[in-house]
Amino acid sequence: MIPKLSIVIPTYKRTHSLERLLDCLLKQDNKDLEIIIVDQNPQGFFTPAFFIKLQQFVYVYQNRPNTSLARNNGFKASTAPYILFLDDDLIPEPYFCSKGISVFNDFPLIRCFVPLVYPENEKEIWISNIKKKIISEYPGNKLIYSITDFISAAVFFERTYFGLSGGFDIHLFAFAKASEDVELFLRMQQRKLVLWFVSFLEIFHDETTSGGCEMRTAGYWITRKKNARAMAFRYRIHNKVRGKLSFTNIIQLSQSLIFNKKVLNSGICNMFKEIRLLSNSIKESRVFYNEYKNLYSKEFVNFLT
Repeated sequence: MIPKLSIVIPTYKRTHSLERLLDCLLKQDNKDLEIIIVDQNPQGFFTPAFFIKLQQFVYVYQNRPNTSLARNNGFKASTAPYILFLDDDLIPEPYFCSKGISVFNDFPLIRCFVPLVYPENEKEIWISNIKKKIISEYPGNKLIYSITDFISAAVFFERTYFGLSGGFDIHLFAFAKASEDVELFLRMQQRKLVLWFVSFLEIFHDETTSGGCEMRTAGYWITRKKNARAMAFRYRIHNKVRGKLSFTNIIQLSQSLIFNKKVLNSGICNMFKEIRLLSNSIKESRVFYNEYKNLYSKEFVNFLT
């Protein structure tokens, strides 16, 4: 029997939060679920007892950590008509999955959407952030909006719609270790695929959990390097002339990474470090792009094949 919803959970360097998430999923009011765990850890990371517990789910082993690849591999292992990509540090309420399935059934224009993903005591902040990304309201419903982009910690897709997106960019993540979700939603916009925000569906994000991509807990310069490399590479693969950075791109990168209040107030030494970081990211992104230029030069890039 085909399940109604396949839940794809990439996991890396986490046990407690993954176990907590799996327990929450087993307590969902809708039991017609397929739970897929994509393990990116070194072999032997989990205790034997916990590893045995994982075998009651669909278990996929991936021998290198790459969140984009893990999500794509989880999708390939799935069978349901609807897909939910879920990070392993989230805590869903018992109704979360059934309510998500109902969104597809009740709102026929929706084929991809995100719920409100919020950390403790920051719900209003995240709602405010989302309001900056709104494009339009759903016809006849003021609680659903089309938006430009959002984080991919929890995102629902109709199966065929995710196929049309081409999947998550495995090379971007290999290069930058960040921003694979921003790139996916940008590519979806270019392909006229709509991302919706459903404000009445919520899920809690436990930001105290270590592990994963460690963007929250990594040092300042490590995080800045990831962001700079991700932005430089993203501009290259989405430029009209593929692989090139335009003058406008350089201005945009400089404004984001150097000419902002935080950097300008950080002192001359830090400013020079930011400039070197940007310069290196531009050079490194060019070298990395040239390795895969045959892929990115295609009209329809597809990371699922």
